[in-house]
Amino acid sequence: MTGRIDYQIEKYLFSEAAKHPRLIQQWKDVIAECQENKAGAAERLRIALLNVDYVTSFELPFRLLLTRAPQLIDSVRDELQLSQKNVLFNGKRFGCVYSLKMDLGGIPDEFQYHLTTRIRRIDATGLTEATYREIAQQTKAPRERLRLSLEAGLEVNPLDGLFWFGLQRIAADVQRLRKTGMAIATSEVEVFDTLTGTTRRIPAYRLKA
Repeated sequence: MTGRIDYQIEKYLFSEAAKHPRLIQQWKDVIAECQENKAGAAERLRIALLNVDYVTSFELPFRLLLTRAPQLIDSVRDELQLSQKNVLFNGKRFGCVYSLKMDLGGIPDEFQYHLTTRIRRIDATGLTEATYREIAQQTKAPRERLRLSLEAGLEVNPLDGLFWFGLQRIAADVQRLRKTGMAIATSEVEVFDTLTGTTRRIPAYRLKA
């Protein structure tokens, strides 16, 4: 694919059922600072860790559009001396809480998240978000959505996977599909989104011809 993919974020609401006012304000401040500085991925993570009481592995990709959150966490772990706690998300997915605080006793053991979006996808080929939404409506399983999209001849990058398929670690899901026999090629694509205000190159996946 040539040219740039633009993601115009018209509505983007990622929320946690408990709705803690302090955390809500902290995240608003973090997003504002990231947008003002046009912060890259590593800097967005660092700003969040320094300014939010705690962050979870589930929310980081969605709130900060991080496509390699586990690797980024590892890269700052020694510098920021992170504490960590295992928790449960949406009643079925295990993950972690990260914080600069030593005492994590007051942090919940379970979190319930919800994401509401309205996003326009614009690229040089004329492919829009409608195709990805249609595939997402066929199944609720994120990896199955990825499989169907690849079999339909689509190219899928981490932002496509995050916004429409619920994929937080698309590279791991691609690897699992490869183990089933799917021949998936990797390339790079330039993307821009209005949530972070940044342009960068990220991986893109499609079935080999």
